[in-house]
Amino acid sequence: MELLDKLEEKILLALETIELLNMENEELKEEVSKLKSQNADLGEQKTNWESKVNSMLSQFGNEVAELNKIA
Repeated sequence: MELLDKLEEKILLALETIELLNMENEELKEEVSKLKSQNADLGEQKTNWESKVNSMLSQFGNEVAELNKIA
């Protein structure tokens, strides 16, 4: 009987561990989803900033070219 009690104890512990791991897995899935969304937003921001910087560099290049024509 003692052996069966120990086995039952181990099974219950295993079930609790599985439940905790499943809960942790769900939390991690949510975190990954949030991070993917944040990553997409940051990628979009990066693209916008690159576009602005390239535009400013182009303007700067045009100004330098105009100054070179005058000189």
